[in-house]
Amino acid sequence: MKKDFTVTFSSSDRQAARDGILFPLTTMDSAYAAGPLSYVTTSLLEQLGYLSPNAFGGRTISPQVGELFSAALEIFEKSEQTEPGDYPYIGDVESPAGTRTVYISPNSTPGKHTLYLPEDC
Repeated sequence: MKKDFTVTFSSSDRQAARDGILFPLTTMDSAYAAGPLSYVTTSLLEQLGYLSPNAFGGRTISPQVGELFSAALEIFEKSEQTEPGDYPYIGDVESPAGTRTVYISPNSTPGKHTLYLPEDC
């Protein structure tokens, strides 16, 4: 049974990205547009050690962030096979800051999902 479940972080995903709440994966690589994950919360990136301040007053993303997205994709694919539509999909990922539980849920774009920490909602 498919549940009606959508994660909403602000008035729109685009506005949440502009506000710095969501990070569009396509910013790193346009190939992410083809996959099911479209956003990750900046809170998750910071807490897992993939986003840090830089000397220019901005933030820098760790080159190892691809490992996070690969692990999240594995969680998504496994959940789609075993619990399709039973959101949020939940799994553990290894990161520079240790093992953390992450959630994956649909966002406002059909067929696309957001990767986030349970406390991000």
